[in-house]
Amino acid sequence: MKQTRIAVLGVYRSGSTAVAGALHHLGVDMGPPFFEGFYESAGLSKQLRRWWDEPRLVEKVGQSKRVRALEQWIKEREAGGAKWVGMKHPLLSLCGDDLVQAWGPETRFIRCCRPLGDSIDSLKRLGRTVNGEFLQGTLMAALDRFFAGREHLAVEFANLMGNPRREVERLMEYLQITAEAEKIAAAIRFIEPGKQSKVELERGEKIGARKKSGLGAVLGALRKAVTGRSK
Repeated sequence: MKQTRIAVLGVYRSGSTAVAGALHHLGVDMGPPFFEGFYESAGLSKQLRRWWDEPRLVEKVGQSKRVRALEQWIKEREAGGAKWVGMKHPLLSLCGDDLVQAWGPETRFIRCCRPLGDSIDSLKRLGRTVNGEFLQGTLMAALDRFFAGREHLAVEFANLMGNPRREVERLMEYLQITAEAEKIAAAIRFIEPGKQSKVELERGEKIGARKKSGLGAVLGALRKAVTGRSK
């Protein structure tokens, strides 16, 4: 069976969680167990934050080691027999060339697009204490360089929120996914406007946070207020 490798790339607050969640509902193996509610592999997410020293985005692990880790991860996922295997994380924006080396030139790339200013404003509205201009700008510049002249599917945030059904159909066509009507409906419902904001508010993205940091304390308090649980 030919297996399709999928990389979902985009800055924070670009709609990548909506896309990854939709793919999960369509039957793509997105690498559970997931980090929080963001449909990104918890184990690989941890490695990515170590590789790039988030939120400072300083390279801490060389490319050869990153490529080996990505290659091992995808092979382990494919061993489970899934026809489509994917990974999503904003820090993968810095790993485009690594992914090509590790997963091969036939990797299917999806770029989640949102105007830079809008993504920065979205971080600020959530009370992030990180330097959004630096964080988002650095990731966006890396994406622009990587995708220059490279075949991929671009998913605009406004279109994703405005017409989820059409964007799900575009994803399925690009990835040649066949799915039952129930799975397609679940993918569309997951994307519907407002739902992602609610998920992120309840769970809180951990951007460069540590459990004892000021940002971590704020997110913990918010999570407890909404869910009644501190973790």
